[in-house]
Amino acid sequence: MFNNFKKYFFALLSCILILVIAFLWIDRENISVKNAPNDPQVNEMISQARALQKKGDFEDALIVFEKYALRGHPEAMYHVARAYNRGWGTQPNLDKARHYFMLAVEYNFSYRAETAYELGRLYQRAIGPDCNKIAMSWFTKAYGWKYTKAAMQLALHYEQGLGTKQNIRQAIFYYKVAASHGIEQALIRYARILQKGRYGTTADPEQALKLVERAIISLSHRSRGGSASAAKQLGRLYRNGELIPKNNELAKFWLLHAARIGNTGGMHDYAHLLLSISSNKETHKTALKWLISAAKKGHGGAMNSLGKYHLSQKYDLKRIGAVSWFNKGVAASHGGAIEQLAKLYVKGDLVEKDLEKAVELLEKGVALGHSGSARLLKRINKAQSANTKSQ
Repeated sequence: MFNNFKKYFFALLSCILILVIAFLWIDRENISVKNAPNDPQVNEMISQARALQKKGDFEDALIVFEKYALRGHPEAMYHVARAYNRGWGTQPNLDKARHYFMLAVEYNFSYRAETAYELGRLYQRAIGPDCNKIAMSWFTKAYGWKYTKAAMQLALHYEQGLGTKQNIRQAIFYYKVAASHGIEQALIRYARILQKGRYGTTADPEQALKLVERAIISLSHRSRGGSASAAKQLGRLYRNGELIPKNNELAKFWLLHAARIGNTGGMHDYAHLLLSISSNKETHKTALKWLISAAKKGHGGAMNSLGKYHLSQKYDLKRIGAVSWFNKGVAASHGGAIEQLAKLYVKGDLVEKDLEKAVELLEKGVALGHSGSARLLKRINKAQSANTKSQ
């Protein structure tokens, strides 16, 4: 009987060990995860700071968040990082944002998946050969930690082959996941694939329209609730007329709504729409004011547009003003502005001719992934090579 007991005991012990090993293997990424401190007083202070943010008191909120972030509270770290990322109560500082997100993601807390997602978004915007690959790894983690919003970014990466091999089947899978959770961008992008049967899929215009209608309902609701990005997306849908009939009046309405809330993309798009549909000089002045507002708030595309309008002397603007706007665009790392300023240095137009400066600028544009900069740099190198051979 004792032998039977030993047999059962060791069999049970073996099963337990196998289960423990399996658990550790499955959860191996989380072995070193830190437990978040649980202090009701601190939790209340963080909650109050979030309320301050909602009221627009960003600076006071940041002081509170940073205080508790430095004391090791991951939720405070997460909110500090978002503030530095978006410039809430401070100048945007992506290095600090990444620092605090990296600290926070080490903890097992309620915003861990969102933190991984935010890190992915940061690396998407970074310059470097492995940035898209790193972004992809963070989105994969976020999705694995049940943050379904990450499915949208995974779909984009697989569709475009960013940081991974292009895999349309995987892209469509993640678009479907994101669309099933009502993510408007996924609904719209998946609709584009279905509308014309892109990538060898079966065209289904009826299903595509249903997806777009769902997106419009959701975007309209969020826009009326104060979401500037939703209003901008609605305006673009009506402006483009790709998935729904073009409607300039509705496009103007939603883009102006986004602009008034303070969305720089909305300002930029509203200005361009006004300039494209009106020949009225007063309307042009209004459009240029919005474009300047967007540029002053850091929109590189607006800076580039203003530089080009000055260069071509459109809307009674003077050519001499082009250089200043292109320089601002370069400082904002806008590829188009980099290419335009480089062209001026190549020609010696409005600036002293300087091929070295042009090449330096274009190399920066290439590092940003700007195709126009890459093409111009290739032409310059080819011309220089030909000159060397002929001498």
